[in-house]
Amino acid sequence: MQNKKEKQIKVGFGFDIHRLVEGRRLIIGGADLGYNKGLLGHSDGDVLLHAVCDAALGACAAGEIGQYYPPTDATIAGISSVVITKRVLEVLEERGAQIAHIDATIIAEEPKMRPHYDLVRASLDKIFKLGLENISFKAKSHEGLGEIGRGEAIACHAVVTIKM
Repeated sequence: MQNKKEKQIKVGFGFDIHRLVEGRRLIIGGADLGYNKGLLGHSDGDVLLHAVCDAALGACAAGEIGQYYPPTDATIAGISSVVITKRVLEVLEERGAQIAHIDATIIAEEPKMRPHYDLVRASLDKIFKLGLENISFKAKSHEGLGEIGRGEAIACHAVVTIKM
């Protein structure tokens, strides 16, 4: 039997996808990438923060972000995903959980993410305060396949390790 005072390591997985459209800012990991299209969503559409938040909530069995910020709530339309993330961090704190590591992969045909790696990692570090050595961000193309490959959407997979 495990000693209750000893911290447990848990892992959560998150996923999100949003349509890429004209007339919106492209926010990834809380950073504005200055692209000519953005992600359509009830919030700012930040697929990276949404996937990370769902992974963190999953790691401590606290549901998913839609339970805290339902897309049917008109009062939060356009909400910043950084605000959503701050609430998720409060939920983790209430449960005695602390994020130890983030590993996220964006899947996008456009724009190319590699030029933005440092900007996004720095933004994630500002939000989560983990140190860059505990934040992994990378990207893959979809090799022209499906809606992502046609440049119609961007998706993100994230794994979050927590201690609680």
